[in-house]
Amino acid sequence: MSAADWQSCRAMETGDAVKSRILHIDDDPAMLEIVGSVLSRDPTLETRGCLSGVDGMRAAADWLPDLILSDVSMPGLSGIELLDRLNGNENTATIPVVFTTACGRLEQVADYMACGVAGVIVKPFNLRELANSVRNYLDLTALAVVDQLPPDVGIVKRFRDDASVLRELRPEFSAGAHPDALRHVVHKLAGVAGIYGFSSISEAAADVERGLESLTRHASTRIDVLYRLDRLLGLLDRENESRSDRQTQDIGE
Repeated sequence: MSAADWQSCRAMETGDAVKSRILHIDDDPAMLEIVGSVLSRDPTLETRGCLSGVDGMRAAADWLPDLILSDVSMPGLSGIELLDRLNGNENTATIPVVFTTACGRLEQVADYMACGVAGVIVKPFNLRELANSVRNYLDLTALAVVDQLPPDVGIVKRFRDDASVLRELRPEFSAGAHPDALRHVVHKLAGVAGIYGFSSISEAAADVERGLESLTRHASTRIDVLYRLDRLLGLLDRENESRSDRQTQDIGE
């Protein structure tokens, strides 16, 4: 399944596609502006830029991008140090990172790959091909996720576990808790459900995430988010009950 297919599974009920999130980190403001301008022309991509590794780490934990483009040589926190911190945080450990660097000798690229990056784009890069390169890395990441995910029985357990966590978070969110924990669960659920073909669950999870984003802009209320969350929980319950009934029938036969 390509990244485009994955994103189409996460399309909103309103018909608006959920874009792939690209976080770009570079201490050169001109580079941020150029890359942001190029990628923003692609209707399937949404971009944010940060001028330091420290700011990039915060943005990654808060925004949960689908892919990070990071310069290697940056003051304060280098790209390699940033990668280590991302891998050490359970919320960001699975976000693929692609280094953008002017140090493109084969031995250097090999060293970067050994650190665990998803790939390397050598500067100066071809701006006309940049969006294609980003989409290719998204496709490779989506395929890797499919290869690593458990079989069908695994997704059933995932749905049950996520429903349990969401029910625990619901009263806390209703009482005014920060939405980060809730947003992290629904963001991951939207992607995983879409990969397995559970489009209604994927759409509902993405709908909750969109409501949470609107909440931070004061464009929606917690009541609205709770309504969306309850709809998602209802879909999860129905899927879990349906699977349980089918398993019971199989045993009876």
